Amino acid sequence: MVLYNLRYYLFFVCNKDFKKMMKKLLFLSILVGSLIGCSPSNNSKSEDVIQSNPNKNVQSYQKSQNNVVFRDSKGNILNQSQRDSLVNAITVQTLRTINKETGNTEYILFEKYEDLRGYIDDSIIDNLIEEATILKTQGRGALIQKRVADDWLNKEIPNGEILLIDGSTKELNSFKNNLMVLNFWYINCGPCIEEMPDLNQLVKEYEDQPINFLALTFDTVEDVKNLLLSTAFDYEIGSISREFMFQFTPVAPTHFIVDQRGVVKEILVGAYPDIKQRLKDLIEKNKNY
Repeated sequence: MVLYNLRYYLFFVCNKDFKKMMKKLLFLSILVGSLIGCSPSNNSKSEDVIQSNPNKNVQSYQKSQNNVVFRDSKGNILNQSQRDSLVNAITVQTLRTINKETGNTEYILFEKYEDLRGYIDDSIIDNLIEEATILKTQGRGALIQKRVADDWLNKEIPNGEILLIDGSTKELNSFKNNLMVLNFWYINCGPCIEEMPDLNQLVKEYEDQPINFLALTFDTVEDVKNLLLSTAFDYEIGSISREFMFQFTPVAPTHFIVDQRGVVKEILVGAYPDIKQRLKDLIEKNKNY
């Protein structure tokens, strides 16, 4: 599974080695951690995820632009000495958000999620606790699967322009009225390329049935054409913007089964050795001719 985008929350547990690194990076007001997603990304979804309680009287935001601000679990701004003291005193976890008003990147340092109640919305804390449990017990793949499903399962896909390999354009909505098997991929995603022979077999098996097989990538049409000189891919292929692709998933490969109304009914995130059979089972479950 290849992760190419940061998701809504960036959080990690501070171990012994990381604590040493944290001290050094805090001096530079830069924080680097073990991220759930790695990227070539320009995602903006991290904005406004963490909302402070408007009734809670905490220290006001600094009126500065594009600075890095550190806060404790109650929302108080920390200076360098306070940050160092906190890092030395507790096992630090960190939440990152972007303050919409100031443009500042803000890191909230805390020990337990429960410490954030009263400053962070309870719904966000409950979700973070659930995600931390999934990450610990099932791994990051299950966590990403949950996040994408939370966003898209049983929701209608948005419309958008697709540039096809032949240079023509289509609207995503034009694929409605038939079941659609939607694949998100990109050229430098090794697992995406490896599963193409299985996907081609799937297309062959359903070639006489009213099912659209569509693969979307943020790669250019020219780059895709160069790939197809050596690698067969029988889906209809379209190029979309990175921003549009990132609306759907932070992971490649990802597969959606979309019904005739344009509603996402099934989601598979990541690479599976039995991807053909998994998709076939989901197609049979959802096809309604």
